Amino acid sequence: MQEDLADEINSKENEPDLLSTKRNAFWHLWKRRALLIIALLILLVPLYGTFEPLFEFILFAVSLSTLTFPIFFVPIKRLAKRIFPSMQDQRLSELCAVLSTLSLLLVLLSPLFLLLWDASGEKQGLIDMVWSLALGEESAKNTLLRGVSEQIQQIQTIFPRLPIDETKALEFVANLVGDTREFSGTFIEFLFKGTRGFVAELALALIALSFLYAHGSTFVRNTLKAGGFSSEETSSWFQLHRMITLRLLNDTVLTSLIRGISMGMVAHFVGGFVFLPIFLIGAFVGLVPVVGSAMVWLPVSSIIWTRGEPMTAMVVAGLCILINYLISRARAGMGKRLHAQGAWLSFMLFLGIIGGILAYGPQGFVIGPMAVVLAYGLVRFLSEQSGEKTSL
Repeated sequence: MQEDLADEINSKENEPDLLSTKRNAFWHLWKRRALLIIALLILLVPLYGTFEPLFEFILFAVSLSTLTFPIFFVPIKRLAKRIFPSMQDQRLSELCAVLSTLSLLLVLLSPLFLLLWDASGEKQGLIDMVWSLALGEESAKNTLLRGVSEQIQQIQTIFPRLPIDETKALEFVANLVGDTREFSGTFIEFLFKGTRGFVAELALALIALSFLYAHGSTFVRNTLKAGGFSSEETSSWFQLHRMITLRLLNDTVLTSLIRGISMGMVAHFVGGFVFLPIFLIGAFVGLVPVVGSAMVWLPVSSIIWTRGEPMTAMVVAGLCILINYLISRARAGMGKRLHAQGAWLSFMLFLGIIGGILAYGPQGFVIGPMAVVLAYGLVRFLSEQSGEKTSL
């Protein structure tokens, strides 16, 4: 009996106490975590080397999806749900992602279609022009290059200090036509040799964009859920992002396009200028607050005046001023709900576009506004979470 009691006492003394057990479990857990962290840090080296060449494409695709998701994907998916109500949601999202990407591609290529339409003239229609380029006919290529040259000369006439190299522009268009005709070879060459081209870069960005359309919203929802946000708060973020994006479309992009079209038509039908360069320049400088449109109609009117047509010059200037005033009034009237967000967003979007172009080149036209939209959206979202209101 005494021996059993002694053995029991010795066994209890040899057993580790609760504090020692917890300490051992803690160090065992963190030894495994430390091993995984070290392995991840080591993998960062090949991961950086793998994704560093793709950083620009990924950033461009993320920016495009952020700005165009509420404009293209959401309406297309709503329409597709009505047409195919029994289709699985994931399959429906993938189908709508492809359709949204194609729709966006058509919008991005619309200036090129305008250029082809202008270059085709009356003898050759747009479809015939595109078909001839696809077949590689040299006459169609020369017609396109001649049209591009005329457009550049027209732009340089209005803005002689604009840094446009006609030789490089023609070389870019010629390479673009060739790369588009031989898309498979161009893309494979990019994959194996790293030889970059506009077509290969655009294709890679659109592939990533289609994936982000289909799965980006799910990733954002899961991330917010992992961060502790409820489904109502997640829906609130998507609604806020949609409102800000529509504000961008209304106040910046759509207004600038309408201004560019109106000034291009006035310059073409009244002043005798070619429509496309006036439209493109007018749409771009229309982003500049207050004096943007004056950067177009003032030099155009000056050129007409120097031709010895002062009355026509005054008519062009008066029509442009009147049309831009009406556009501003119409924007203010139709966008009252959007304008409740304040005037600072429009100004920040303008700075984002200009700064993005200076930092990233042509891609900055998308990357800059994306950064502004997300930053402004996060500030609004966090202020709403804390019960505050922002007047930006």
